[in-house]
Amino acid sequence: MKTPRKQTPAPNQPATCAGSEAPPSTDDFQAQVAEAAYFLAQQRGFAPGFEMEDWLAAEAQVRTRSDNA
Repeated sequence: MKTPRKQTPAPNQPATCAGSEAPPSTDDFQAQVAEAAYFLAQQRGFAPGFEMEDWLAAEAQVRTRSDNA
């Protein structure tokens, strides 16, 4: 009689508890922040000098979205 094998996650995927989601990878987070920062800059007409403010505001938006998800 064979015993069932314990399922393990694929080597490149993080292990998660049942019902929970893994946090986004660093690359995913940065891509989401970059996209949000772009749209913030677009709303200002791409006026120079606000790049850091846009990036920090975008990070806050992405963190809030992931906390509420």
